Amino acid sequence: MIVGPSEVVRIGGVAVSAGIVTGLYATFVPASQIWCPVVVRGQVDQRRHVALTFDDGPLPESTDRILDILAEQGVKAAFFVIGRRAEQYPDLVRRMHEEGHIIGNHTYDHPTHGWARGTRYWRRQIEMTDSVVERTVGLRPRFFRPPMGIKTWLTARAAQGRAIIGWTRRGLDGVVTTPQRVVARLAPRAQPGDILLLHDGISPQSRRDPTVTVNALPALIQRLRNRGLEPVRLDVLTGLQPYSHCESGALG
Repeated sequence: MIVGPSEVVRIGGVAVSAGIVTGLYATFVPASQIWCPVVVRGQVDQRRHVALTFDDGPLPESTDRILDILAEQGVKAAFFVIGRRAEQYPDLVRRMHEEGHIIGNHTYDHPTHGWARGTRYWRRQIEMTDSVVERTVGLRPRFFRPPMGIKTWLTARAAQGRAIIGWTRRGLDGVVTTPQRVVARLAPRAQPGDILLLHDGISPQSRRDPTVTVNALPALIQRLRNRGLEPVRLDVLTGLQPYSHCESGALG
């Protein structure tokens, strides 16, 4: 069969369109594994574990109250910190570490349109935050979560050697909502192995009320436990090492 010029153009157009759709999916769908492996679930075992993770902190009057609740409930979590905020509030970062929580990397500035930037930009965002955490607690994070879960192959290249952490379910508390809605989104639907996404801070682009998450957290933990689900640290759930240089006893 002879293919004419118009057919060649049509086939080429379809191929280009398919490539664009694939690229958009790979970049903007947080669970996509096309550009790089992304950890979106942990190990499922008979213990029925889930992991609580918090983004966009630290922030006074929300992070500290969340830490209070976690201590009262005997729960360990993972905090993906914005480097600029971690530099501004080092005492909160130290408290996270001293109370047994994981500190992960959420870039230095939380750039909304960072996906359009190159490897050098991403490497600087990641390494600056790593350095802030290391200066503060003596450990260098291996867990990295891109802002909003958006990444390109350039992001993946800059994050080499780190575990890129996504999530299974999110409370959508990064936008205007209520504590009841946050709990309703997560508690009835969570399954063993799930990584649950919440926010202890506020991204530079957001105007949300962080007390929503604070007020949702006690009920969320209780309702998870009522269903037989126990929150554990992200490294326990995934079996992955959270730091490049782990101090003795840090994984206990």
